[in-house]
Amino acid sequence: MERIEDYFKEKVGMTWTYEGSVADEVMKISAYTNIATIKGIIQVDGVPALIFSETNQGNKGPSLSYFSTGDLGLVYHGGEPTSDFEGRLIPYAVIPFPMQFNKKFIQFEKKGVPFGRDFDHDGIDELADVSASVVAEAYETVSVPNGVYHNALKLRGTMVISLRLSGSKVSKRVEIIDRTTTWLALGVGMVKGIESIEFPAVGDLPATTTVTSEMLRSFSKEPSSNE
Repeated sequence: MERIEDYFKEKVGMTWTYEGSVADEVMKISAYTNIATIKGIIQVDGVPALIFSETNQGNKGPSLSYFSTGDLGLVYHGGEPTSDFEGRLIPYAVIPFPMQFNKKFIQFEKKGVPFGRDFDHDGIDELADVSASVVAEAYETVSVPNGVYHNALKLRGTMVISLRLSGSKVSKRVEIIDRTTTWLALGVGMVKGIESIEFPAVGDLPATTTVTSEMLRSFSKEPSSNE
């Protein structure tokens, strides 16, 4: 069986087209298409990083992401757009090389990070304690519109954002939980991804759960002729 790090061999020119969907708490489903391309290499944080360009990531519009590989494994260096909150978390290792199965890897743990929103309407933005981890769980067979992939690497990630509501007299906390499950095929990259975000009830905001999924429709290792 291949090593986990062998599943992260992306190169400039690779392009993925995904069929995506977003389902919210009332099961309103929106379908979309996202085209991801590795556009080139850029120096970020003193290291060369691949530029991942996406036309409609999570049905939220275009984005850029920067990833490098090295002694620390696969490292995320942020992208565009990047919120102030995310900017305080990067860079961080997404996957260590080497990585063991069923052993949780802590990507980051930070306390007192400004979240950038005032949920309790007291005029003060909330602070967050945030942690993220990932586990390599198994090799599985995955069926997507592009075909059937055997021995796909299954990764499960969890990020917990614990918010301290500044307007609460008893230091009330609420948690946002972001869960991801990703399947990667050798020589291809991500063939399927599911993200579930659970947002708690805060003040006049109801609790919500949003599930976003993307499945591979087509894949190319070379730039398209119209680029």
